[in-house]
Amino acid sequence: MIENSRSIDRWATAILLCGLVFVLTPMAFVIVTATQSYEEFLRRNFSLIPGGHFAENLREVWTRTDLPRQTLNSIIVGAIAATGRIALAVTTSYAVVFFTGRGRGLVYALVVASIMLPLELMIITAYQVTANVALPLNALANAGGLWSALAGRPLDLQWNLLDSYAGIAIPLMAQGSCTLILVQFFRTIPPQLARAAIIDGAGPLRFLWDILLPLSKGPLTALGIYMFISAWIQYMWPLVAASSPARTMAVVGLARLQEEGERIPDFPLQMTGAILVTLPPLILIAVFQRRIVRGLTLSEK
Repeated sequence: MIENSRSIDRWATAILLCGLVFVLTPMAFVIVTATQSYEEFLRRNFSLIPGGHFAENLREVWTRTDLPRQTLNSIIVGAIAATGRIALAVTTSYAVVFFTGRGRGLVYALVVASIMLPLELMIITAYQVTANVALPLNALANAGGLWSALAGRPLDLQWNLLDSYAGIAIPLMAQGSCTLILVQFFRTIPPQLARAAIIDGAGPLRFLWDILLPLSKGPLTALGIYMFISAWIQYMWPLVAASSPARTMAVVGLARLQEEGERIPDFPLQMTGAILVTLPPLILIAVFQRRIVRGLTLSEK
């Protein structure tokens, strides 16, 4: 039986158009509201008629609010978190796939199990450890009272990373999704390639740097962008970890644009801020679109 391809194409086109309308309608409201002044918004309410005040709203967001600095904070934290996640995933996946050992399966299972423990479930513990990174060392040294017996007092080292880029970014790295994906990609690389590299005199680090990483540019690029956006949209942990405006991230700052008191919120200003916060990830996706698509296929072909 020959299927009617035209009918399938029509249904696929109709479903695609419905999806576009569903996704683009809220964006249209955001863009139209951002072009209106506060007085126009109060007079028209949620109108689909664009105004001519987008440049004015953008100037007000840029000069009156902390969103520009907070957007820079998000770029820095996202870059640190994405780089750290990729570095941890590459080293862990490399060890799991190309090295032999009894404990590698257990390590891989524990890393993958971290996917089921999002940061929001461990936010109290993460806050305690970030407030004093030396807390595990203190607990280990004071276990059994040996340190107190030797030094005459318990070990109490202090190293606070709260309200810093490292304190916000490092807990965001503790997630094994990148490792799960890279392990599957590394397993597609013929093991004969590693044996040939050993015969040619390449050590483990040289094989990783000169052969494995160049073959993994596509998946690494896609994962890096995905991890950057994942860190960019975080709200709960940056809200807890950063208390000063100098380290607040853009998503948290955008939520704080809500005006207090009985005055109706300045929705045009908030929608302009939302556009400003959304632009960096969109630009990143647009620039690296081809690499993302190639990386999602887990192949450089």
